[in-house]
Amino acid sequence: MAVMLGLGLWGLDRGTMWRDESATYQMARRTLPQIRDALGTVDAVHGLYYLLMHPVLALRPSEVTMRLPSVLAAVTATALVATLGCHLARPRVGLWAGLLYATTPVVTHYAQEGRSYALVAASATGATYLLVDAAGLAPGTSRGGRRADRPARGPALAPGEGAALAPGPAAGAAPTPTPGTGPAGEAAPGTRVRPAVRAHGDVPRLAPGPPGGPEARGHAAGWRWAAYGGVVAVTALLHVFAVLMLAAHALTLLVSRAPRRVWWGWGSAAAGAVGAVVPLALAARRQSAQIAWMRHPTPGRLWAVVEDFAGPSALVLAVNLLLIAIAVIRPRWRSLTAVALPLICVPPVLLFALALHRPCFHERYLLFALTGIPLLAAAGADRLAGAVAGRLGRAVARRRRAVAAAAGAFVVGCAFVWQFPLHQREREPLSRQDDLAALSAAVGRLTRPGEPVLYDPPKERRIAIAYPRPLAGLRDIALATPGPASGTLYGVDVGPTELLRRLDGTRSAWLIAADEPEARSPKAAALTGHFRLAYSLCLPGIRLEHYVRTGPAHGTGARGTADRAHLSDHSRASRCRRPLMVASVASANRSRGPRCSPAPPGSGAEPRWG
Repeated sequence: MAVMLGLGLWGLDRGTMWRDESATYQMARRTLPQIRDALGTVDAVHGLYYLLMHPVLALRPSEVTMRLPSVLAAVTATALVATLGCHLARPRVGLWAGLLYATTPVVTHYAQEGRSYALVAASATGATYLLVDAAGLAPGTSRGGRRADRPARGPALAPGEGAALAPGPAAGAAPTPTPGTGPAGEAAPGTRVRPAVRAHGDVPRLAPGPPGGPEARGHAAGWRWAAYGGVVAVTALLHVFAVLMLAAHALTLLVSRAPRRVWWGWGSAAAGAVGAVVPLALAARRQSAQIAWMRHPTPGRLWAVVEDFAGPSALVLAVNLLLIAIAVIRPRWRSLTAVALPLICVPPVLLFALALHRPCFHERYLLFALTGIPLLAAAGADRLAGAVAGRLGRAVARRRRAVAAAAGAFVVGCAFVWQFPLHQREREPLSRQDDLAALSAAVGRLTRPGEPVLYDPPKERRIAIAYPRPLAGLRDIALATPGPASGTLYGVDVGPTELLRRLDGTRSAWLIAADEPEARSPKAAALTGHFRLAYSLCLPGIRLEHYVRTGPAHGTGARGTADRAHLSDHSRASRCRRPLMVASVASANRSRGPRCSPAPPGSGAEPRWG
């Protein structure tokens, strides 16, 4: 937990947020009625997350505050992974699994994002822990979920060992029947016999029997299943695809040969959770146009998820896969394999199959399935450590546990050092799809206060919403109703006729458009008849275009003519100059390659490089 907390806080303030974080930032800062109205049109799958973030950002609206819940969720998930390793195997397996989870680059990536995926992973891991407890999957528990009779101290007894330990009559003496037994030593009908176990000093004692009667045990099991179903429902309400973990849990119970009463408890809890999430699934289906940018996945996408979750560097990926193979082929802790392996395999395969029908496959939707990878890798490492320790003999038998635990932690530390450049990259502004702070600063340099600006599509307003100060002087001339008042994320625009009426009398206009060559900009088409493109600049994720009027603007007179002459002189003077922009934006342009370029000489004015 300490390691995860340190990695989560390291570089948490990147100085910028990306597009999805900007949606969290603006939605969580709205009033509760405004959030409710917006969820009817967009982002219903994130509704619970926005409600949880509303009081958080009310304390202090900042990027760091927005990301702190994700950091704490990652710390919680790390603790739960370690706890699962302890319960399903032994403490050193839990230690290694927790460290592996905390040092995985993709975990720290989502631990530092103001989105719901780290919370979903923590909640799903908590549901898996509750499943293990309710179904009695951990070694030393009965199938009803209660702790089975275990020795107080010392190793388990071999058959017949209890008789050797129990004090008996001298040789040749007649056996003395014990209370609750028949003449031949059998248990009397209706009498519970507690097995003798070895205690300290070879003094036998009776193992404690299960507390309470069948009714009390059934009541406790019911509460466990109710808690499990509630956590599954909350997890799926945080993100609807998390409901796929139910299929993984069902396979876990199947391979564990769970008894009927366990299936009955799990089925009741799962049915309640599914019933709670059905309305959200229907709302998400109506809003599926939000993920229209996704494409049908290929098998390579599945392998990319494996690389991200178990790597991503080739050496760490190879070692993790080797350890996982050892844990699966020669399992030492079968209950751990039964829990972890379905969690790794089932949700990705099901989401992949669903995405073949309706594209919806992304690794962030499957972050909750990553829990199984460090558990299996740690179990495989434990298997190897046991084999090595067996060859060392009894000379180091007493110290080998501590040495093995420390050696495993050291190996995880070496893997972290090996992937340290990847962790550094995750904390840079360009680690996400876009850098809204740099885009806002660059556009602010290239424009002048009072100039009209159009955002096409309206979602490009996220730049001005996230970082409004550099763009405060621009006039959003196409906006009809702002987002909070319209129940949308980015507001509602006016029609083409009203847009041209508002542009009447203006000499130029800026267009901030999505950098998507396959999509035709409707606002650019509306400008074509009365304006011409004077300049086009490609920034990461957007195109910044400057349009100037082809004829005299209505009502401008001699002043408009003089201004146009001044603009032409400025164009000739600065045509060969390069824009001064934020370094991160410039480097991103070089890495991506330009999709648009400055207008050819003589085509019109270029912007002022303030």
